[in-house]
Amino acid sequence: MTEQNADEPEIAVGEKAVKGLRLWLAREAQRQAEKRIASQVDIWGKFVTRATSCIGWAVTLTSAFTAISTQYQYRFLAIPAMLAGLSAICAALVLWPRKWKIPGDMPLYVMDMMDDPTDPLTTELEATEALALRVEDGIAANSHTLVCYGRALFAAFSLLIASILLAAIWVVLITF
Repeated sequence: MTEQNADEPEIAVGEKAVKGLRLWLAREAQRQAEKRIASQVDIWGKFVTRATSCIGWAVTLTSAFTAISTQYQYRFLAIPAMLAGLSAICAALVLWPRKWKIPGDMPLYVMDMMDDPTDPLTTELEATEALALRVEDGIAANSHTLVCYGRALFAAFSLLIASILLAAIWVVLITF
């Protein structure tokens, strides 16, 4: 029976807690943080595309509703024109420049990590952990910005749809 146990293949478990698991975890944390920021940048790009589309539609509808509202029987269409204009303003908030954390770190910061007089780093583990923690702040800031963008786009599209529905209801009511 002892011979059978000796013949069993050893299962590879990777790094162990006493031999380097902490360094692997720091590297993995840094890798995951970079992936998270890269996905946030992708989401941001999609928000910008949607905001641009919304602005295009809102400006078109605002112009059309405003032009039509100059006729006396369609004067009520000034309200949908204002809603569409507000929609464009909400969508423009997404396009307004803001601070944004991008993947990667400043090379000079990384190169000077050893020379920091207040907290000099002496091992690869400490440096990797410091870089991983530094990215965490960027992830939190980007998440807050994305939440604001989401709310602005929701408001923009809601106002745009409300303007169209209000105009359609008014036109239907006036024709009967």
